[in-house]
Amino acid sequence: MNPLALTILLSSLAVGTTITLSSYHWMLAWIGLEINTLAIIPLMTKTPHPRAIEAATKYFLTQAAA
Repeated sequence: MNPLALTILLSSLAVGTTITLSSYHWMLAWIGLEINTLAIIPLMTKTPHPRAIEAATKYFLTQAAA
């Protein structure tokens, strides 16, 4: 994975976690969790293994249906 993309994904994961933990309203907590979701899915598929891609797809579909 491109080092710049990895840096952006890890920093957005940290920002999402910080927003979630320091939120004072449920909407901010939800936004932080969504940022975490969008950052963790590409990190799950970092290794090009069929099971990793399958797991990320299932995780995304479960989150989209919820």
